[in-house]
This record gives sequence, C-alpha cells and structure tokens, in this order.
Amino acid sequence: MLYFSLLATDRFKEVRMKKMGKRQHPDKYEESRNYVVNELSLNGGLWPVRMGRIKAGPDHRFPQRMIDYYALHFVMNGKIRHVYGEQQVELAKGDVFCAYPGIVYRHFIIPSDQPLEMIWVSIDGGQPPLLLGKAGFRPSAPYVPSLIGKELETSLVHLFSQQEDNGSRRQVELIAAIYRIFGLMIPQKSTDKSDAGPAGWIPRSIEYMNMHYTENINVQDVAAYISVHRAYFSKIFSEQTGMTPIQYLQKLRMERALQLLQQTRYTITEIAIMLGYPDLYSFTRAFSKHYAASPSKLREKMQQ
Repeated sequence: MLYFSLLATDRFKEVRMKKMGKRQHPDKYEESRNYVVNELSLNGGLWPVRMGRIKAGPDHRFPQRMIDYYALHFVMNGKIRHVYGEQQVELAKGDVFCAYPGIVYRHFIIPSDQPLEMIWVSIDGGQPPLLLGKAGFRPSAPYVPSLIGKELETSLVHLFSQQEDNGSRRQVELIAAIYRIFGLMIPQKSTDKSDAGPAGWIPRSIEYMNMHYTENINVQDVAAYISVHRAYFSKIFSEQTGMTPIQYLQKLRMERALQLLQQTRYTITEIAIMLGYPDLYSFTRAFSKHYAASPSKLREKMQQ
C-alpha cells in the first residue's frame, strides 16, 4: 500500500543512490515519499498523501501545480516566494505556508546566503481545514511566519528517520506524528472568537452532552466543561433551546433507551447500566415518567 520514491544527492547516501541509478551532487538533495491510503487511515479524519524534503540552490525550478489535497511547506532554511492564485508572499527560515486544494500555486527560490531547505507534508481528510484554521492558516492568507520552533523542527526531521513499511503500526505512527505537528503549530493559549458568549458555548455544551450523556454526567459537569457558572448556563440554555439542561440530558437518555428496547435484546437492567443509571429502579422511574409506561410494558407492546 505504500509507494516510496527517493532522490538524494548527499555523499552520505552515495552508495545507496548508485544502486538506485540516481544522480548525486554534494550540495543538493530531494526526497519524496508517496502514500496510498489503507482502510485504517481512511477510517480516521486525517491521512498522509505525500511527504518530502528538498535542499536546492536558486537555479532549481518548481513546476506550477494545483492539487486536490492540502500541502504544508516548512521552510527550514533559505528563502522562497510562494505564489498562490494572483497573490504572492516571500517566506524565510521558520515560516510555514500551505497549498490549498483547487488553487494554482508555484514556488520560486529567492537567492540568499543559504540554500533553500524545505520539508512538506501533504494530507487529506475531513479534519485538515479545521486544524489549519486553528493554526492560523486561511485560503486567503495561507502562511504563518516564525512558526517553526525547536520542538517542531525535531518532529519534522523525525518523519524521515524511521524505516518505511506497509504495516498498520507505521500508519498509526505517521498519523500520530502529523497530529503532533499540528499540536505544535496551534497556539497554546489561543481562543476561538466563535467560542465566546452563548453563541459559542451553547453548541459546545450540546456536543458535550450528546457525547457523554450515558456517563451519568450532570449539569455541573457540563457547565464546568464550558467554563460557565451553572445557574447562568441553565438560564441561557433554557432561553435558547426551550428546555433545561436536565431536560435535554433526560431526552437524550430516554430516546436512546427506547431505541435499545426496540432494536436490541439487552435486558432492561443492562440498558439502565448502559445509560448511566445507578440502579434499575431509577431508570424505570425516569422512563415511566417520560413515556407514561414502564420499559417492560412498552417492550411487550412493541413485540406484539
């Protein structure tokens, strides 16, 4: 599943390159690795497409390209001009830029006292747009200056230090490394403006309850998660949704309980446990109040 192509021209790799029939030059190299996504990767929200690095002088020419995935470029040394659409930006050591899908782009090396050294990681999936946004990238301004610190540099170099293979373990390690790179690019103390105020934390509270309602969470747990006082959260939540947080949690649990009664063979006791109730009596009482019938009676009626 993994296709690997390598072009390296430093003396350290001379023997290996002779075996591969590649040309060498002591001051330049280019290395590229392409990936065909396996089932494991496709089940995630992010997967690698290509990965590579280059060291080149001002005479190197990059082709004009347009891709259907995302390509992060890390400038490790030297200078480069990134042209995207009808705009351009000059970048230097420590800067990062991203080629977005569907946009024509091209690179031009800017002559300087250091050769251009660059690492790129191309990715696809549902999560890259969100992760890129959190790191400060936008299609209209696809670059962030001075982003590469020592830890990020080490993580990038480490991508090329491991033996390539087709195994699931390597796929998991590679995906984890890419997430690690994003983790280092996203500011620690960043706060999304969209999260400020009820317009931000009401949806977050609903997401939290939708995911954890079976874990016996309460309103205080939800309020603590969004960092809002419990009483204020309950008041605003009720005004905007038409039900209290307790009622919303109860609604989630009861709808799931009814689904389990209809579609599974779980016992009522097992369903109570799955939904986070401390005992069968608490679940039966809540269910009977919500549906005006006990779980056992409702199941019997559905099976008739």
